Amino acid sequence: MPKLTRSYTGLMVWDALILIPVGVLLLLGFTGLFSTSLAAPFFSSTFFRQLIWLVLSLGLVWLLKLISPRVYMDQAYRLYALMIVLLLLTYFMPAVSGGRRWLVIGGIGLQPSEFGKIIVVLALAKFLAENQPKLERFHFALLPLAIAGGPALLIIGQPDLGTAIIFMTTAFAMMYWAGVAPMHLFVMAAPVISLLAGFNFYTFSLWMLLLVLVLYFSRSKLRWSVINFVVNASFGTLAPTLWNKLQPYQQRRILTMLDATSDPQGAGYQVLQSRTAIGSGGFFGKGLGEGTQTHLRFLPVTDTDFIIAVIGEEFGFIAILLALILYGWLLLRMIDRAATTQYRSASLTIVGFATILLVHVFVNMGMATGLMPVTGLPLPFMSYGGSFLLTCLLMIGMTHYILAVEP
Repeated sequence: MPKLTRSYTGLMVWDALILIPVGVLLLLGFTGLFSTSLAAPFFSSTFFRQLIWLVLSLGLVWLLKLISPRVYMDQAYRLYALMIVLLLLTYFMPAVSGGRRWLVIGGIGLQPSEFGKIIVVLALAKFLAENQPKLERFHFALLPLAIAGGPALLIIGQPDLGTAIIFMTTAFAMMYWAGVAPMHLFVMAAPVISLLAGFNFYTFSLWMLLLVLVLYFSRSKLRWSVINFVVNASFGTLAPTLWNKLQPYQQRRILTMLDATSDPQGAGYQVLQSRTAIGSGGFFGKGLGEGTQTHLRFLPVTDTDFIIAVIGEEFGFIAILLALILYGWLLLRMIDRAATTQYRSASLTIVGFATILLVHVFVNMGMATGLMPVTGLPLPFMSYGGSFLLTCLLMIGMTHYILAVEP
């Protein structure tokens, strides 16, 4: 598959099968934000601020057409270096809500890790496209993980574990798409699974048995299999140490994911109220502005991480189902376009963007229903947040412009 080398015109008509789901998701999100902003002065409401960000984002997406995709693909490594600098600068910013994730410039807060998602995808796509034959070697295939892992470590220190997970998950998806052997990916991911499984003796024992079976049936060399077993067993024993290193609020989030009722007035309160809001909406919802959990403030965080609970309470399960269908439609269309483009770097970039959106949807929906720990990952196109909205729309815009170089 050739690299992205054709001249760029930017004249391709927007793909309706991508544009329609994005437009409807934005409409759903702004409807939810309008509801949560009913009691606030209009010009200081989250609805109005998000509207400003939407106009700004659409303007930047339009301006993006002036830049050939070859330019940001060629400059991917320089952009990566700039991202590292910006992430380091956040450590010198004043703490906001216990974290240093923002750069404040002229009264406007920007979150470098959000734009970093795009930059890491571009850097990975460039590296994987240019070194595809070398990826057959296990040691060389570790390099893409290092590209994603460097900024992920900086983001963990902010602290922002959810975004760091996005970086690493995206790297694995793009490596698989690039042709890295599934067994190599399994070996790379196994230590993390061992670490997570190590929190429970029975889970860890079952995982180690599965690991032995996989290594045996893969017909790996004995020395290689022994090294893998020892490494994974060692990672499993680190689980108690890791638990003690977690911040108290992170520990509470994990415990309340397992049982939200264990701290109903503390860490589990938001999740329990989110479940109540979604359940009380029934199939068709209570109507715009009629959500009691939302407007009586039983659900404290409504417009960011738990916007789907507002949608579920006021417009019912049918609205949540519509959102899921739209996300599925958008992601399948992106994967289809990635599979049919003849340019390797374009294909990898689109897969990276699709993975970011997928993980956000999966984790956010899991948070709202108590199936995932509360990690602070917003819902694409729907949650309040200027940096995140801009990032999502830039990914859609870049998908279009990258495909615009097709013959």
